[in-house]
Amino acid sequence: MHIVFISPIAADNSGGAHRPVQFARELSQRGHSVAYIEIEKSRSPDESPLSVLNLQQLGWDEQTVVRAWYGFDYAAPTDLETRLPHVFSDEPGVVICSAPFRPALELLAPFAARGYALVYDVLDDISEMRALNVFCYDDVAETYLAENSDLIVTLSPRLREKFLARSSGSGQAQKNVALIRDGVDLEPFRVQDPRVFYGEPSSPNPAGLVRGEITLGFWGTMWDYNLDVPLLQTLTRARPNWQWHFIGAHDLDAARPSIASALASHNVHFHPSVTRETLAQYATHFDACVLPTPVTPFNLARDPLKVYEYLACYKPVIATHLEQLADMPHVYLARDANEFLQHIERAAQEPISRAELDAYLAEQTWAKRTDALWKELNALPHHARTLPPPPRGAIPNADRETDRWRAYAQHLERIVQDRENHIGDLENALRESTVSKKIKRALKLD
Repeated sequence: MHIVFISPIAADNSGGAHRPVQFARELSQRGHSVAYIEIEKSRSPDESPLSVLNLQQLGWDEQTVVRAWYGFDYAAPTDLETRLPHVFSDEPGVVICSAPFRPALELLAPFAARGYALVYDVLDDISEMRALNVFCYDDVAETYLAENSDLIVTLSPRLREKFLARSSGSGQAQKNVALIRDGVDLEPFRVQDPRVFYGEPSSPNPAGLVRGEITLGFWGTMWDYNLDVPLLQTLTRARPNWQWHFIGAHDLDAARPSIASALASHNVHFHPSVTRETLAQYATHFDACVLPTPVTPFNLARDPLKVYEYLACYKPVIATHLEQLADMPHVYLARDANEFLQHIERAAQEPISRAELDAYLAEQTWAKRTDALWKELNALPHHARTLPPPPRGAIPNADRETDRWRAYAQHLERIVQDRENHIGDLENALRESTVSKKIKRALKLD
């Protein structure tokens, strides 16, 4: 089967750890032809095992994509049909779209006209995103995607309930809504001997991980909507002899309050993003891992990938009371700061049953999740059809929202800065290159 992914996530984001990339890789390894159309542009697309395209290659210029990302009016390419044929296939096909993003919706009609089945893989509760100052999606776009899909796949029970209720109340035929949760790629997390990374116990610790009475770890991109900063302020100050390590990108938006500043303390440490293999090596120094996520409708509709990764490192997990984590082994849910502290103290002392975790995680792999997805895809009908025009142009009232304009301007500034840094890197590389030095010597300039 030919399978096309339309994803907001770059193929190389977090080393390819995210759901659309994992599904795409698994299906490709099983012999299916897979194309991956990304909205966030990969920095190293040539290194991906997938066939990767981005919107710029399909006719959108970068500024057009950025304008659309913030909900403003944009001009779609007029020659899309001439750019897509090399993505099409004569065999039965499926398009899996996880982006209710207006330019992405314009890709769907050409595939539907050629008999591709359409799948909406729901990654987040779109209705809750605007309250978080996330600007790229809107309910109108999601409604279009959901109503024109042959299958809706959700990653959490709450999202499944949402779309089942929407389908039953629409007066249309009941939609096929499947629950397929996130999974885990176990291989990068199977380096468990700290000597592999840190050397013998007597050697210096090159990662600079300070140990405390209890040492705790968190990893992932950090935003104020997925990290409960007030809770963490209470926790870190209540136990000054514990050490807290946060690994990953943070403070990415200058318009948002600084997480690092809010948590600044002698026992709180921030580290840059690293590979998953290195995360496993960091985890050997943690007594437990934490997920202090605000308990909001948005977060209750998610399926935190990092919890599976923590468990793959054989670490107990202490999390805020997210109902979707309730049945996971060695995961402790806390309703307040005192309970969070008590769970940490308990979890840090209790032995981990590796056999129990291995048996559990063997059923949570991306291979198992792809088995479930393939069962759903293989049952889909394939018939040519004409889709109604998708919503185009600006999100209603977008031009009146000052926070949206401010975020858009800051994004453009980051693009300019990235290009200036890139030019600087090229100039430095040229100055230091062997060819440059040879020319200088030949001209006696060095």
